Amino acid sequence: MNSIIRNGLKKTEIPKKIIIVGAGMAGLVSASLLKQAGHHVTILEASGRVGGRVYTLRADFRDGQFLEAGAMRIPNNHFFTLEYIKKFQLPVNEFINSTPNDIIYLRGKKARLKTYEQNPDIFGFLVAPHERGKTATELLQSAIKPVTDFINQNPRKNWPVVVKQLNQYSMEAFLKDNPFGVSLSPGAVDLLKVLLTIEGFPELSFLELLRELLVLFAPNIRFYEITGGNDLLPKAFLPQLKDNILFGQKVKKIVQHNNQVTIHAVNKIFEPFQITGDLAIITIPFSVLQFVEVEPVNSFSHEKWKAIRELHYVGSTKIGIQFKSRFWEREGMYGGKTASDLPITLTHYPSYGLGKPGPGVVLASYTWEDDAVPWDSLSDEDRFEYALKNLATIHGKQVYREFETGASHSWIRDPYSGGAFTMFKPYQAMELSPYISTPEGRVHFAGEHASSTHAWIQGAIESGIHVAHEVNNLPRTFFSPSHL
Repeated sequence: MNSIIRNGLKKTEIPKKIIIVGAGMAGLVSASLLKQAGHHVTILEASGRVGGRVYTLRADFRDGQFLEAGAMRIPNNHFFTLEYIKKFQLPVNEFINSTPNDIIYLRGKKARLKTYEQNPDIFGFLVAPHERGKTATELLQSAIKPVTDFINQNPRKNWPVVVKQLNQYSMEAFLKDNPFGVSLSPGAVDLLKVLLTIEGFPELSFLELLRELLVLFAPNIRFYEITGGNDLLPKAFLPQLKDNILFGQKVKKIVQHNNQVTIHAVNKIFEPFQITGDLAIITIPFSVLQFVEVEPVNSFSHEKWKAIRELHYVGSTKIGIQFKSRFWEREGMYGGKTASDLPITLTHYPSYGLGKPGPGVVLASYTWEDDAVPWDSLSDEDRFEYALKNLATIHGKQVYREFETGASHSWIRDPYSGGAFTMFKPYQAMELSPYISTPEGRVHFAGEHASSTHAWIQGAIESGIHVAHEVNNLPRTFFSPSHL
């Protein structure tokens, strides 16, 4: 796929009129490749910006500070994302995900990560005798190592075997009743969930959490961010695509008829708009697609409708606070994070502007799923109040003196996404996965949900490349008048 990013698709001999719904990363990638190949593309975007869930908040902050409301880090093994960054010559800096000075705050006790690693029992969780003296990461590794070792022997062959055998397990069920390795005690599972900040995920598919943990806790993993904000990546497509994007167009209906597809939309003042093409590529989340009418209904298969209705989207809420100075750096926090059992759950300190005077924005609270629900019910002002209260528990009352402003974003309350990212529930990996990206007549699908890498920019790019290749290689006979 990297060669496609660098060199494009083969030039088409039968240019098609292609309508793309959604100007997130999957929509932009597919539009860019198809336009370059000679097709006529039109992107309908309901919001007023490109990027989708790559969303950088700047307006509320000063002196070049920002908050990544969406995708905030890029692993060094996400080669498609890094290839596009290279293609657009975007500068990057390291995203410092963790340091030995990370703070852990549990049960009213505060410790540095390096201290905890020397004495993993300091927080008093009721683990089994044979689990004492082991960190949360070591406990996790003891549980999943037989699975990861098996996968690594032959990933292409063995991953489907793992999916088939572990499809029915939630994360918590697997850890407590491990069919392949060491089962963990309830106390160890509690410790692991709190310390690794995955307490909101217990009912989700173990397979999904395994994929995430393999990235986040991989040996020698490094993360990057685009210097100046990750939204510079989707914005880099605008010189090529700005004349092909119609903003403020909310899709209401998809109609397949007479060997064509017509998309009906309305703008911000409810003026109707429609456009007809040879094909459509739908990149919006299924959580939003549920509200789009499809005619005829049976132009989508039963399996597709099941996937649209049931595919699970994770709620996530971020709260960013700008402070007058980087007081956390005076405490030895240069990037890295705090993990706690407080409502804020996870706090990340900025990796850009290290050591510079002036303000800084802390991701004061990053929550997912069940942990995000209490924050979703609050106003911005209340979110700032409670986030500051929790930060004061960790950093002292200086947070009130240093406070300047804040911004927050709830993806479950975002009308254009209906959730932050896809994560399967138990059984969904086998029940839904085969049908998410399959075309339905002249309608094709892309997005992180239609990829093998849920929840990352990489997945959106992967699916955008795949669907562009799929469409570009449709046989000439597909477009003959007799084709239905």
